[in-house]
Amino acid sequence: MLERRFGRAATGCARLAAALRRIAGVVLTLNACHPVPDPAPGANSPLAPVEGAYQVARYWDDQLRLSQSLGQDTTPTGVPASLARDSLGLYGARFSTLLDDRRRGLYSPEDEHARAILHEARDAVLKAADSVAAPQQTGARDSLALLTHSALTAYQRAANTIVVDGDTLNRLAILGLLPRTGDSAQRRRLFLALEPVWRSVNGNDEAASPYRTMLRLRRNAWGDTASPIERKGPALGLGTAEVEAWIVSALGAWRAASPDTLLEPWDWYYGSGEASRRLSPRVPAITDLRRVNDAYYKALGATPARLRIRYDLEARPGKYPVAFTDFGIRNRWIGGRFVPGEPWVFTSYLAGGVDNLAELLHESGHAIHIAAIHTRPAYTDWPDNDTFTEALADLPALELYEPAWQLRFLGDSATLRQSLRAKYASIVFDLAWALFEIRVHRTPDADPNRVWSEITSEYLRIRPHPEWSWWAMRGQLIDGPGYLINYALGAFLVADMRARVIERWGPFTTADARMYPRLSATIYRFGRERSARQVLVDFLGRPPRPDALLADLARMSR
Repeated sequence: MLERRFGRAATGCARLAAALRRIAGVVLTLNACHPVPDPAPGANSPLAPVEGAYQVARYWDDQLRLSQSLGQDTTPTGVPASLARDSLGLYGARFSTLLDDRRRGLYSPEDEHARAILHEARDAVLKAADSVAAPQQTGARDSLALLTHSALTAYQRAANTIVVDGDTLNRLAILGLLPRTGDSAQRRRLFLALEPVWRSVNGNDEAASPYRTMLRLRRNAWGDTASPIERKGPALGLGTAEVEAWIVSALGAWRAASPDTLLEPWDWYYGSGEASRRLSPRVPAITDLRRVNDAYYKALGATPARLRIRYDLEARPGKYPVAFTDFGIRNRWIGGRFVPGEPWVFTSYLAGGVDNLAELLHESGHAIHIAAIHTRPAYTDWPDNDTFTEALADLPALELYEPAWQLRFLGDSATLRQSLRAKYASIVFDLAWALFEIRVHRTPDADPNRVWSEITSEYLRIRPHPEWSWWAMRGQLIDGPGYLINYALGAFLVADMRARVIERWGPFTTADARMYPRLSATIYRFGRERSARQVLVDFLGRPPRPDALLADLARMSR
């Protein structure tokens, strides 16, 4: 299939180039028929043509994915999706062909490493080329993929349209209102309005529900190999049992610092929302979120506009309901010259509020990270470890929960205890979800409602409701088994890194524009050039430890 597409694309090269030139205002040196520029560094390497083709294929892959996220039929630069698909097919095939031309004996150790990374990336590039060239060929997908797609579609539909007392809200809006709604009966109505979201994932908690079926299918698919959940710790030098022990220790520390009273889930959100209630009026609109977000990152030397970060923050029908950041355009090399990329941040906000601000600061943390990647084309990608990536996003973002930061950027502050409770209310839920995923994937026949009730009642002191699947509020549970462990384990990494940053350069609140260049040089710039584990150990001067997070949690008791 790829060879036939390659032939069609090659014979239509002149037509494609002419069509691209006719698009008003679009200047693309990376079009499908332009000679591939020599990349640098590595311009004199035998891999240079391979990396050049890879760079262009990734460009079109990113542009097509971005068009889909924006709900458009053209790329943000105005190129029709059909032409972009042709370009991806052409350069995906060219990249694959060039990669197989090894030229034995000519590669340096550095080139061998780059080539190994490109081999890892090839499947993703060819899969993207296949999917855009033949999107109608979905019948061959296995039952797990079909079920996952069906459940995610149902979740997206349910999460984007929630009606409460005549108002149409979405999942994020509901979760933002729970900490700020004073009437307990209204909070209960808001919470239970999320029930269609839970049911889209787990039905009535019957054995044949979508989620419980996916658990069994996943376990069968993994067989005797380590699951994605079981691979999280070893990638960072930690045993699987050690990761679980860290999670349980942090949940225990939260429980020790909390009142020993069971609360209904909707009242639990409210009890942890004092900081949100005090500070949310300072950022009531989406424009206020951007104002504070941009002011903070500018103070660190990472002005979003200068870094070409683009934002698509408002909710719209059919939009993916989970916040995420994507490359848009990657940093790249053209004619030996470094050309900065264009990261994109996507959310689905209906209003402002400090809880949405926390999420936006996190996504902008991803964006400034990928904007700083400065390496050869083979390495221009997310790091090899999602846990590390999520931690990097929170490295600057968690400063929101320091009263001094609040006073500087919001003009008011909550108490330290209120701020830390707001900070760790989100983190302990991530810890609880991580422990939930560990346990339900370890025992796929267990009742997930009961597993969740046991965890949240024991550690979060939330009244158990095994009749509800209220754990099923995170889209990552559907199509990213184990992904929520990234946030949980990442909380330990980010606490460790934040302590090291403060030791070396002082708090983020008082940092100046030198902070971003420092972070870029020491941890952000590598992409796939170095392993996440190596970057982390080099920055910390040792393997990661849980001590910093446990010490930070202990501040709640002061």
